[in-house]
Amino acid sequence: MQKIDKESEKNFLEADNFRINGDFTKAIEIFKRLLIRYPKLPPALNNLAMCYAGLNQLDEAEKYYLKCLETEPVSILSINNLAKLYFKSNQYHKALPYLKKSLSRKEDQLDVVEVIATCLFKLKFTKETDNFCREAIKKFPESEVLKNYYGKNLLRLNKHSEGQKYLNESTGVIEFGEENFNIEKK
Repeated sequence: MQKIDKESEKNFLEADNFRINGDFTKAIEIFKRLLIRYPKLPPALNNLAMCYAGLNQLDEAEKYYLKCLETEPVSILSINNLAKLYFKSNQYHKALPYLKKSLSRKEDQLDVVEVIATCLFKLKFTKETDNFCREAIKKFPESEVLKNYYGKNLLRLNKHSEGQKYLNESTGVIEFGEENFNIEKK
């Protein structure tokens, strides 16, 4: 964290405590006062964005995550938080570049890999979903999410028997159109 005076550090911790306890309005007030003195303090910018996200003020949350990334472009926390904001608001096309950036900085993030697979599938990028999931399953063979999206995507590509195999492995359910059929796992 950027070097700040003791009083400001105390204010930061107080605001962060309000944020953790869900009092986002009080936390925002303190973080904003802190940013007057330290306008490019990444933890304050990131936490302020988290507060706005907690209040479902997504435009403000996005604004502060982007400010944080201007100051500290390699912050995996801020990259992931911005990607999560976009993902939760179904803006998969916006989430994807940030998720990929995060993964390029730190490869062993199963949760990020699974969200990338979800975005690719939801955006109907069938070839990219196929390639990504196939490679990701090699690295994370136990991921039910990856197997599920890979299987569903294989069905989209008319590779039905292979797709059914992955769906059965991941969920024990094979999907036919809008209907599901349960299959006992052995």
